[in-house]
Amino acid sequence: MSVAPPTPEDQVLFLRNIQRLLGEGQFTASYKFALLHAIADLCVIKGDDTGGSLDLDVKDIAEKFIELYWQQCRPFQSGSQSTGIILQQNTGRQAAVISTVIKAQDDFGSSLFKFKQTAPDLWRSLKGTVKRVVNEMPLWKLQTVGSERLDFLYDNLDTTTKTITLKPGVAFCFRAFYGLMRDLIQGAWVRFVQRLNANNLGNLTDLGTFMFDQERSSLEAYKHILIDVQDRQCFYCHQELRTNLEVDHFVPWSRYPTDLGHNFVLAHPRCNNSKSDYLAAEQHLESWSERNRVRSVELDQRLIDAGLPSDSLASIRITEWAYEQVEKSKGQVWLQQAVFQHLGPKWRELLVA
Repeated sequence: MSVAPPTPEDQVLFLRNIQRLLGEGQFTASYKFALLHAIADLCVIKGDDTGGSLDLDVKDIAEKFIELYWQQCRPFQSGSQSTGIILQQNTGRQAAVISTVIKAQDDFGSSLFKFKQTAPDLWRSLKGTVKRVVNEMPLWKLQTVGSERLDFLYDNLDTTTKTITLKPGVAFCFRAFYGLMRDLIQGAWVRFVQRLNANNLGNLTDLGTFMFDQERSSLEAYKHILIDVQDRQCFYCHQELRTNLEVDHFVPWSRYPTDLGHNFVLAHPRCNNSKSDYLAAEQHLESWSERNRVRSVELDQRLIDAGLPSDSLASIRITEWAYEQVEKSKGQVWLQQAVFQHLGPKWRELLVA
């Protein structure tokens, strides 16, 4: 059966239903926010824009859960000061996922990537534990609003399911409105946590930064790798890099906030600041794809040796999605200082898996 992207009316209905879930749904724990966020993230990496259905493995959802909660399981820090408080994320006793992740951090340290690499059996066990929580709690409760069920995302499931199938048009909408979805979900999540922890947090305004800006402070580690991979040249202007250099997210953090090694480039501050939150023009996309292909063995090994997260296929899928959104919106991409242009029709040919 042929499929087509959802109509504008269907897309508006999708947004209204998301608003209903966030505004009218009952929340005793933060799991529903994490589930919606995880689904949105996975639609970018695994979905497409045909308008068709999409199968998601609950194990992949569980992995996204752990990634989302990993930062939030550390003692809350406001600015440079740690409060020593673990944020409460359940109206009763602490949420089970939080307690489970805290145990893993106590045993293996604060780096999730290093935990995955050094303790693969325990990582699989943690993922299995979180999968059971996802099955038993938010997966079948997410689409309940009062006494009404809004089964617009996927059909209701039992508590042992291994996969969910997003209905036609759902993945398209999550991809098309990803930035908006992320802002809506994170905003509602922050407000929920603020209410639960009001006595300890008071009027602190940087709660969202702590909860979701996860790894941006660690980019210094990439400089030593990229300076060699790029032959000491700025990725964008190709002039020599000396002491003043910056690590840039090729697909900007503001569009898809993740730190994967293949997405990073090294640039002069002038180029980095000028590019800002824009996507780079096709000649830069071609250079990025070629660098990751030609220097793949060296780059992969250097990232592994440094204990830094990387996933070349996920980086390609995220990049493809980001450029698709600019193409659809007829937006502009950055070429150089104060020079922008529209995306040409052959950009897909530049991405090589």
